[in-house]
Amino acid sequence: MKLIAAFFAAFVYVSLTQNLVLTGGYGASEAIRSAARPKQIMLFSIMIAYFSTVTSLICRVVLFIPAFKNSNEIVSLAVYAAVLTLVYFVSVIILKVLLKTSDWSDLEQEKFLRQTAVASFNTIVLAIPFITEKATYGVHEAIAQGLGAGVAFLIATVLIHIGMRRLEDNTEIPMSFKGTPALFMYIAILCLAFTGILGKSLFF
Repeated sequence: MKLIAAFFAAFVYVSLTQNLVLTGGYGASEAIRSAARPKQIMLFSIMIAYFSTVTSLICRVVLFIPAFKNSNEIVSLAVYAAVLTLVYFVSVIILKVLLKTSDWSDLEQEKFLRQTAVASFNTIVLAIPFITEKATYGVHEAIAQGLGAGVAFLIATVLIHIGMRRLEDNTEIPMSFKGTPALFMYIAILCLAFTGILGKSLFF
């Protein structure tokens, strides 16, 4: 029961309380691009969840090696980046083998592999909860962190997408604020709301 409670506590912490897209702006540009292409939101979020989960589990082992156990956050981030890079290259090799047997065209395969690369890159900017809590995370919590990162990105992207649609339909917005200015103001208000959940600034 304690393991289940710890799992959900870590999951909620990463996906809502420390949703870095909406509290720190990390990965916001990709969230906006994904929000403009709603058909890709779920796939991209699944990719982030996959990379986050696998990388967190491997780092859970690596960062408990005596040489890395008491390392600072910069070293931990470097280890996370190295492991993520390895996971990405192994995943791409496997995907290329699988895609060769699929009915996808070369263009579709290239597009999918490009999305995979972008997802893996965005995973590194969502890694801060794991790095911050690495000393106390168990295996179940590392899994929760990985899944939570994907859900955090999904929540942020869906909210931005909803905002885009509402802003497009709103005829009362002055012309000087239509488009990007209105969207940035909407995202800023979202960020304030999510940061307010913490009760204090994220970084200070």
